[in-house]
Amino acid sequence: MNPAVFVHKQLSYFIGTDEDRPIHLFRAPASPMFDHERARIILRRMEVLAWVFMLLVPLWILIDIQIFPAEVIRQLVFGRLLATLCLGLLLVVSLVLVERASWLVSYLSLLFLMAIPAIFELYAQPVFSAWLLHNPHVSESQAAAMFLYRQLPIIYISGLALFPLTLLESLPIAIAITVIDAIVDMKGMNLSALHAAHWAGLWVVFVTGGTAILAGVLQFNLFLQNRRLEDFDADSGLMKRHAAQELLRLLWSDRTPKGQRIGIGMMALPTPPVDATDSQAEAKWLSNEAEFLRLHLLPGMHGIRWSSQCLGLVSLGHTRQEIEGMMNAIYGQTATPKGSHNNRIIAVAERTADSSVGPQNLLSIAEQKLRRALAKS
Repeated sequence: MNPAVFVHKQLSYFIGTDEDRPIHLFRAPASPMFDHERARIILRRMEVLAWVFMLLVPLWILIDIQIFPAEVIRQLVFGRLLATLCLGLLLVVSLVLVERASWLVSYLSLLFLMAIPAIFELYAQPVFSAWLLHNPHVSESQAAAMFLYRQLPIIYISGLALFPLTLLESLPIAIAITVIDAIVDMKGMNLSALHAAHWAGLWVVFVTGGTAILAGVLQFNLFLQNRRLEDFDADSGLMKRHAAQELLRLLWSDRTPKGQRIGIGMMALPTPPVDATDSQAEAKWLSNEAEFLRLHLLPGMHGIRWSSQCLGLVSLGHTRQEIEGMMNAIYGQTATPKGSHNNRIIAVAERTADSSVGPQNLLSIAEQKLRRALAKS
C-alpha cells in the first residue's frame, strides 16, 4: 500500500472522518461561511473563559492574602488586577465583534487571551524569586501556592484543546508558551540554569501542548465535516440553497463595502437524458452537470444547487457582464465546445447593476429573471 494512502486512512480513522474526504491538518479550506462560524465559536468560548478567569481573581487574591507577606501580596494583586482589566477589554471586544467576526479577529483575540496568563507568569516568578532570596524558609502552604503558579503553562496550554484549530494555527501559540516557560526557568537567558527537574517540567508542558493541539485538529476536522454535511448537497457536491442564502447574508454584512459587487447566477437544468432511466443514472448525470459548472467557476465564485431543477453560483467581486459572459461561454448558444450544455436558460442578478437592497431581494430578482426567461422559451 502507498505509505501516503496508509497514513491518510489511519488519520481518517482516528479523526472519525470519511476516507474519501481530505484531512485538513495545516490549512483551513477557503470558505467564508466556515471561517465566520469558526470565528464565532472561538470568540464565544473565549468569552466564557474570560468570565471564569475574572470571577476567580477575587478568590486568588484572598488566597494570596492568607498565605504571602504584604510585600508579595501588593505586587501579585497589582498583576492580577491588570490581567483582569485586559480580560475585561477582551470580553468587550468579543461581545461587540462576535456576530460579524472574521477569522483574523478571532485568532488575534485568542493570541491575546493566551498572552495574558503568560505575561502574568513572567511577572509573578521574579516576585517570588526576589522574596525567596530574603526568605529561604517557606511554609508548606506557600510552597504549594508557588508550585501552582509554576503549573500555569500546563493549564493554559491545555486550553488549546477547546478551540478548532489547524496545526499551523495552534503550533505558534504552543511554542510561544513553551519558550516563555523555559525563560522563566532559566531566570533570564541562562541556559545552564535549567536542571533535570526543569527539563522534566518542560517535557510535561510539551506533551500537554501536543495533546491539546491534536484535540484542536480533531475538533477542527469534525466541525468542518459537519458543516459540509449541513451546507453541501450530497448528490451534486454544490452548496445547498439555505447555505447560499447564509453566504449572501455574510457577504452583505457591514464588513463588506457598499460598492462591493455581489452577484447570483442561475441555470435551469434540462430534462435528464433518456438514458438516465433510473435514480442512479440520474444522480450520475446531475453530478456531471455540477462538475462541469465547478470546472468553469472563476475565483470568487461558489457553485450552488438552488433547487432540484436549477444550478448556479454566488459571486463576489464580478460585474453582471462578467457573470453573464462566464455563463454564456459555457451554457449559451455560442458556447464551445459544442455539446449537451449548450442552449441553456440562464439568469443573472448583481447587487449594483440591479439596485438590490438586500440579499433576499437579490435572490428574488434572479429568480424572477429566470422565470421570465423560462416563460419566453
